[in-house]
Formats: sequence, C-alpha cells, structure tokens
Amino acid sequence: MTSNTEIQAFIFDLGKVIVDWDPRYLLHEIAPDEERLKFLVEEVLDLNWFRAVDAGYSLSKAIAERSEIYPDYADAMQMYVDRWPETIRGFFDDTLDIVRKLHAAGFPLYILSNWADETWVRVEEDMTFLKYFQDRIISGQVGIAKPDAAIFDMARDRFQVEPKTTLFIDDGQKNVDAAIAAGFQAVLFETPEKLAFDLRSFGIALP
Repeated sequence: MTSNTEIQAFIFDLGKVIVDWDPRYLLHEIAPDEERLKFLVEEVLDLNWFRAVDAGYSLSKAIAERSEIYPDYADAMQMYVDRWPETIRGFFDDTLDIVRKLHAAGFPLYILSNWADETWVRVEEDMTFLKYFQDRIISGQVGIAKPDAAIFDMARDRFQVEPKTTLFIDDGQKNVDAAIAAGFQAVLFETPEKLAFDLRSFGIALP
C-alpha cells in the first residue's frame, strides 16, 4: 500500500457497508404481498420509527406501541423481532478486504453505526471482523443516532481523532453531510470499488 495523504484514521458504518443488512430480506417473507409489504415498510415501520429505535428507544416497547396502532400487523411485527437476524445475509468480502489492508497498513479503524442495542447483542459475536477495529459506537447503546451532530462529537472525543484527518465512510448521504458539517472528511459508500477509488483520491492506493 502507498499513502500520500493527511488521512490518519478511518470510521466505518456497518449496515450496507460491511454488513449485508436489509430489513426487506425478512419483511419480504413476513409480508410477501407487495401492497402489504409497502404499507409495513412505509407506514408501520417507517424511517422515523427506525431512527427512534436506533437512538436507544426500546425495540420491544416500540413494537408493542406500534401493535396497538396497527393491530392487523402485530403478528408481523413480532415476527420481525423474533427473526431479526434474518435481516443479515452475511458480510461484504470486498469491503472487508479494504478494512484488512488498512488495518495491516497501521491505520486506526473505528465503527460508528446506527443499530438498536437489543438486536446488536444478538449478532455481535458473529462479527469476527470487529478485531480489526480499535473501538466502536453503537447508537442504541449511547442513545444518540446519526445524523445527530452529537454522535460525531462523541466519536471525535471517544476515538481521540482529529476530524480533519479522519475519513468517515457511510452509505447514507445525510450521515455523510453531517460528518462533513462536524469537520470530518467523509465519502458516500456505494460499492467497494467506488470506495477504493475514493481512497485513491485521498492519496491511499490499496495493493
């Protein structure tokens, strides 16, 4: 690896960057009818609902409350909780290859991920790649979620990094924009190939 850059550390998101996670993997099975699936995703378990859970709101309580509002979907929501690990299909090997090369080159690596604590503890042990990372912030454990500016301040202080020399990698544009507003370098993750290209633009050439 060659490096001619001011970047000294990296912060990675997990879901859809390293972890092949998508709630639709499971929701398609729970609600195979497209109309019912659309309502479940857009109305019952919408983005605001996910953000509240990611920020530390109890998943069990959130499901119970949602079940009172949408009783016809109560069984589907409980199934979503019970079978939640099925929202993960594995890990992206090409992204992990980049992680391993950065780690081997001596760059400090960290994780900043929106993830409900109740589901994180069910899969954490399966993520053997965590050994490459020096520390991690899981939103549901700290009660703050991206793109809240406070979680980027937390990352700066907890990881003891200088934002202007730290590259944040995330699949959400709002999170990337929030990181940049907090003073970090940041790129939008689309594919591992695009990430390798972005790294080269920062002067980091992977072998």
